[in-house]
Amino acid sequence: MNLALKRLLAYSLSSILLPLSGTLTAQEFIPVSADEMRELAILFAPAAAVGNADGEQVPATVMSSPDASHTVHSWFEGVLSQWHVSPGDALEAGTAIVTLRSEELLSTQQSLLAALVAQASADANLQRDQNLFDAGVIASARLEETRRQFQQATLSTAAIRQRLLSAGLSATDLDSLSRSQQTTGTYTLRASQSGTLVRRLAQVGDYITDGSAVAAIASEELPWLQARVPAYLAGQLSVGQNMRIAEQNAGLTLRQIDQQIDAQTQTIGVLAQFTDVTEWMPGQILTLILPPANTGIRVPAGAVVFNGSETTVYVRRQGGVEARTVELQPAGRNYLAVSGITAGEEIVTQGAAVLKGIQLGLGGTE
Repeated sequence: MNLALKRLLAYSLSSILLPLSGTLTAQEFIPVSADEMRELAILFAPAAAVGNADGEQVPATVMSSPDASHTVHSWFEGVLSQWHVSPGDALEAGTAIVTLRSEELLSTQQSLLAALVAQASADANLQRDQNLFDAGVIASARLEETRRQFQQATLSTAAIRQRLLSAGLSATDLDSLSRSQQTTGTYTLRASQSGTLVRRLAQVGDYITDGSAVAAIASEELPWLQARVPAYLAGQLSVGQNMRIAEQNAGLTLRQIDQQIDAQTQTIGVLAQFTDVTEWMPGQILTLILPPANTGIRVPAGAVVFNGSETTVYVRRQGGVEARTVELQPAGRNYLAVSGITAGEEIVTQGAAVLKGIQLGLGGTE
């Protein structure tokens, strides 16, 4: 039996006999020829420093910026009568989105007309009493009471007018209403900012309650990601850190870290914002890569041999390999060596189990 075959047998036996064998020796040199390495399929790769892609990976959801409103809400209950835009359409501030027909609005319009009449009457009374006071006919107390009634009428009119403006009616619409005295009972919701209509939340003919969301808008701001991070990793995060996603070479900046851990999942919420324009849409699930906790050398998981609490990595040397015991930290799918390995050293990435068996003396050398 040739040496390579005997050492391959050692690989098979190592997984069985390791619990019964002695511990691996740190910094032990194992003579292995180049031919044996080829026959045993032992492969090497140069060690490299960790980068932003070496951290833990967690699922994350694309979302619109939390700093702006992205839903259009009704101001009066009623029936949706017409859509003016479709999902995907670009919007500018003031763009008509949807029109509703509302009995509540009709009543509010009538209230505005009544308030305008009351305000005009209060204004006339104030002018009359001001003239009477100037002529010495009435006391100042009566003038102040008339002035207070006028102020109340003005505030009432302004409040109703503002509600109608918020519902999408323009100042021109309200001026026309006051002139014509004709109430319509319909109002149009408009975009408050530029963006894109991403979703209709109701259909023509649907009954819409007061304050209900009827449309979703994506703003022109860069999108965000929201994710839940294991609590034990929270200490390595700080606002302003650079982050990445696994799906493409897109950068993000960590913007927010929750200050409370979820008791059931033992996770903490984080928000990160993309730094470049992206085509990801709100609701898409991506993979967020957290930055590594420390700087050091990346060690592939397949290069690590475990022996109790110790971890061993095999490094190429002239005429063989060196079994080197190093302290490692988890870093995503790989490990991080803070010390003990330098960049450029060639470490075994395939065949570490074979070398473990040889090191334990389970394979002969003859």
